[in-house]
Amino acid sequence: MSKRFQFRLEPLLKLRANAVEQAKNALATAMQHRLKKEDELIEREQYFNQLLISEQNQKQTVIDMQANWHHRQEVQFELRTLEREKDKLSDIENKKRDELAETMKQEKTVDKLKERKKTEYRESIAKEEQIFLDEIAGRSFGKRSRQQ
Repeated sequence: MSKRFQFRLEPLLKLRANAVEQAKNALATAMQHRLKKEDELIEREQYFNQLLISEQNQKQTVIDMQANWHHRQEVQFELRTLEREKDKLSDIENKKRDELAETMKQEKTVDKLKERKKTEYRESIAKEEQIFLDEIAGRSFGKRSRQQ
């Protein structure tokens, strides 16, 4: 009956693997939010550029010019706000990336420990087998020498 390898810290390894998956999901979510904000920023910049182009080709009254100026100011304010939000989301994404790296490092540490224990287990099994084979060889040699 052979022994079976059993790693005592297997539940910890599973917890670490689960933490890595959660960190990956959190990073993916953060990336999606940032990309969505970048798309929103690009759309707003395109709108602002179209606004500038359309105003150049029109003859306007003073009231229309003032209204357009205020509208442009508001759009520029929105652009700055979107840029700050995008920067915050980038910072959050970087933090999530760092957390993922840390959890992966912790998982790898436990995994290396498991591999080391597995190697030690294999070596001990090999030693036990060698001792057993030596005993068998010694017994059969003893029988042969008594028979002669």
